[in-house]
Amino acid sequence: METVYIRHPISASVTAQMRPCVLALGFFDGVHLGHKEVLEAAKAAAKQKQLAFGVMTFYPHPKDIIQANEEPRKYLTPLPIKEERFREMGVEKLFVVHFTPEFARLRPKDFVVQYIVGLRCKHVVAGFDYHYGYKGKGTMATLKNEGDGKFQVTVIHPIKREQEKISSTAIRNLLSVGNVALIPSYLGDFYEIRGKVKKASIYYKNNQFLHILVDEEYMLPTPGIYKVYVEIDGQRYKGICQQISSNGNQSFLLVQLTNCLINTYEKRVKVKWLQFSLRKAKEDHDIYQYMEGERRII
Repeated sequence: METVYIRHPISASVTAQMRPCVLALGFFDGVHLGHKEVLEAAKAAAKQKQLAFGVMTFYPHPKDIIQANEEPRKYLTPLPIKEERFREMGVEKLFVVHFTPEFARLRPKDFVVQYIVGLRCKHVVAGFDYHYGYKGKGTMATLKNEGDGKFQVTVIHPIKREQEKISSTAIRNLLSVGNVALIPSYLGDFYEIRGKVKKASIYYKNNQFLHILVDEEYMLPTPGIYKVYVEIDGQRYKGICQQISSNGNQSFLLVQLTNCLINTYEKRVKVKWLQFSLRKAKEDHDIYQYMEGERRII
């Protein structure tokens, strides 16, 4: 997959080298089941028409620019992870448009001419609620007319779970109340974050405690105790996330693993969130006394 980073105004050197493509349009935070419907439809159209399979997304989130006085958003899938997901789905060309105040003021018609027709797109695929251009005035209903017949348009209708639309907002709402067990039916998998073990591990009896610095842009579940899987060097371990804490823009996890005997210090890890739990470890009192007193650190 080739990734092309674009800053407005789009350069002629970018558009000149494009080969005809099908473009899936969206922010795609989470790359959830609704997004995958859009991506698979674009992939099928590209194969049928023998065109390149392309995706256009944006960074940062438009709301970070339009609502600049608010705290920057955390993401379900930070941009590098989103790129990884697209690559796994067979995307050939990824366009990442830097969302700036200047880009936000672009008229809908100009967006179509410069960023769709200009990139030699012959077929657009997007969700029914996709908006573009100044104040989101461009819609899927206006897209075809503004294209002047230069490309086809496929609209993907909402995918629902128990009458609720599958969306990034729905997943965020589940995270905000700790209901991580329901997320696979929206996302297609357990919610995952990544980070790095930043303190020497603490061992107590058959438990290893990891202090994980979470990669900065991830949204985390509401603080609490969770059953998790932790992947280290391709090996998966069962665990309990005992604590979620923040210090400025940095977030930390204290995760208890059982039967994990490897040295985890400075290791990159993946944490999958399985279930909120009201149960703390039976030996919590002893464990935390031990952590404050004599420690076995390696």
